[in-house]
Amino acid sequence: MSAQSGFNRSYDLGGHAAAFCSLELSGDTVIVYGTNYQNGASAFGMLFARIDTFGNMIDYSVYNDSLGDDFTQVYQNSFIKLSNGSGYAGVGQLFGRDNGYLALFDKAGNVTKYIEYQDPVSLTDFFKQVIELEDGFLIMGEKQNSLSYNTDVFALKTDFEGNVIWEKKFLTQNRLTLFGRLLLINSNELVISGGTVNNNVPTNYITYTSKIFAIDSLGDIKWQWQSQPSLDEMSAGIIGRASNGNWLYNSLCGWYDEAYNYIYFRPTRVVRDADFNLISTDTFGVINSNVQFFFNTIALQDHGWISVGTRPVAHNQEQPYDFDALCGWIYRFDSLSQPVWSRVDTAFWSTQTGSENYLYDAIELPSGSIIACGNSRTYEPAPKDWGWLIKVSADGCVDTLSCAVLPTQSPSLSPWEGLRLYPNPAVSELQITGVPIGLWERIEVLNISGQSLIQLYHTHDDRLDLRGLENGVYIVRLTRAGQTTARKVVKQ
Repeated sequence: MSAQSGFNRSYDLGGHAAAFCSLELSGDTVIVYGTNYQNGASAFGMLFARIDTFGNMIDYSVYNDSLGDDFTQVYQNSFIKLSNGSGYAGVGQLFGRDNGYLALFDKAGNVTKYIEYQDPVSLTDFFKQVIELEDGFLIMGEKQNSLSYNTDVFALKTDFEGNVIWEKKFLTQNRLTLFGRLLLINSNELVISGGTVNNNVPTNYITYTSKIFAIDSLGDIKWQWQSQPSLDEMSAGIIGRASNGNWLYNSLCGWYDEAYNYIYFRPTRVVRDADFNLISTDTFGVINSNVQFFFNTIALQDHGWISVGTRPVAHNQEQPYDFDALCGWIYRFDSLSQPVWSRVDTAFWSTQTGSENYLYDAIELPSGSIIACGNSRTYEPAPKDWGWLIKVSADGCVDTLSCAVLPTQSPSLSPWEGLRLYPNPAVSELQITGVPIGLWERIEVLNISGQSLIQLYHTHDDRLDLRGLENGVYIVRLTRAGQTTARKVVKQ
């Protein structure tokens, strides 16, 4: 596989729509889990496909619900390879009946077991992730409470045949509780990321929190942490643990636009220490858009990370905020969560009608190359969704046979590359260097509880006077051109 070139390929499975949502690697075969709406079918079916690492389709199967319902909700991280090599397990959601399911497959993709789970006190069940434990499966996601209409995070433990052993729900009073990801630390400590949001309030009163907690093997909470309600972190998404013990997770950073009574947001990468004290947070993407996400992040062999998602791009250079492309997005970070390279791609593009391109999941090959999956929607001659795979080298090139390392100062990288706050620790004054001189929209100093102690607006200053602060740890948050970053500093 180290000598293989990259590719950018779309797949027409003979129907109206196909989406590649989750990936596993089995030797030199990529296993794709998703949905497909076939010609002649009345609803979406569950898709299992096998594709080689050159991008050639080996075979695929589509399984339709016996009652004609849609398999419509399949998520990243919703599919796993079984540790004994016998096959695979996947979870998802039925649209009409609003129930979640667990499907077991053999190595060839034949369904060997299918279980649909009904919950009489839930309106809608979202089965988003499954992991394998020593004695069965743990399924995670959200359920909508039939009394409060709020979503609660749930954990469902089954044996290897899918029989329920226990189920626990985790709610937040008067707020929706959102699920991000389940991270297995050991058999008795499973970390769950997510968040909360208040609902049924005016838009300018909406706040989010990041909420991270751990459960034991019986589903009881061992510890939990939650950020202060704000728009700074709109829930904790995909979470990981760095080799130095720091927590790393994706989020969204939002801001309220009073003129339009609207909340815009941008993807954010957050780093916290072992006790959840903030170390750094960096935002990515573009301003004035709500169609940009990191759907998934995977850990790499070199302890770095790859995030995949979608973001708008403006090809019209005369009007740089008139976004005319919705592209698949791949972003590589090093082991400290610092940007290395990024790229945007489309499976199809038309200057007349455009296309929508999404990347949901990714795998790393032994060579270090990355294969990401998603779907692309085209509009001519009629709307159609295509399955999509793109393979790039460890350096981010599709043309892997003549690939040069992307420049570290690529304009697609974070604008905070090279940012430095010094001296740190500081006695009285802090200098901001390493970024071009320009107007800061906002500079803030916050304590570790998130309270803003110093605020400067629309300033060219590159020095901060800290003499009015007590000795301790603080967060300096900087905003320029709609982009925000934060750094930890010590006052002594």
